[in-house]
Amino acid sequence: MRITEYRIILPTNVPQYQIGNLYMCNQRTRETAGNGEGIEIVKNEPYEEGDEKGQYTHKIMHFKSKVPKFIRWAIPDKYLHVHEKSHNSYPHFHTLYEMPGMGKDFYLLVESQHIPYDKEKGCPDNVLNLTKEELEIRQVSYLDILDSQPKPEKKEWDMHGFICPEAEVNQKLETGAGTKKYKADESKVPSWVANYNGELMICVKVVKFLFHWRGLQTAVEKLALNTVFHDVFLDSHRALMVWAKDWFPMDIEGIRKLEAELVEEQKQQHFDKDDDENL
Repeated sequence: MRITEYRIILPTNVPQYQIGNLYMCNQRTRETAGNGEGIEIVKNEPYEEGDEKGQYTHKIMHFKSKVPKFIRWAIPDKYLHVHEKSHNSYPHFHTLYEMPGMGKDFYLLVESQHIPYDKEKGCPDNVLNLTKEELEIRQVSYLDILDSQPKPEKKEWDMHGFICPEAEVNQKLETGAGTKKYKADESKVPSWVANYNGELMICVKVVKFLFHWRGLQTAVEKLALNTVFHDVFLDSHRALMVWAKDWFPMDIEGIRKLEAELVEEQKQQHFDKDDDENL
């Protein structure tokens, strides 16, 4: 089992982030579709469990072509379709990933909490209540939307000098060194935060991952936490902020309308499935 806690500070507030995150997920789902691959939406509906209520989604990730060759040759197709089951009771939500056929040999949980960020107090050390044993193996990484590597997937997602009056980001985002050549130290709070005077919030994501497959366990766990989740979270939040002028005026009803439109679009798509996918 490996545990990484990603901390992502953004120039917005907690209520608006909910709209932005849902908008971003919708757009990214639409962008990834094609050639039998993409994110298939199986369910998207309200739920209630005791005192908790929110939105439940079940999606299937079809991305066989993106699995590295050194892993792809060893794993049958039926293990390359990942189910994502998310309970979103914002500002807290948790997402469980399942891989048909692997049972307890595959465990992947992403738990997220979203809180206002106070520059003087910083981020609480254990906002998601990890156990003493979990804290001992946890690694913490601050993802810097300006200076973390790799560079953005799309040039327009470069956040240096970002400003968006439509979303009340009225001060340009700039690194502490004042240059694009600055390299982020992900063990520390991003340098741009110190000089930013607008609203700030922090998204804390704890990823717990176990992949029990002889000969591949260490490589797959390191790849997932050091590269895959790191890069996906980083670029997703860059995109979220770049699209702020589009989602900032929206409300939750507008988001649900976009999600319904996406479901209709997906009915025309043909995902490359495996016979054992249904869980």
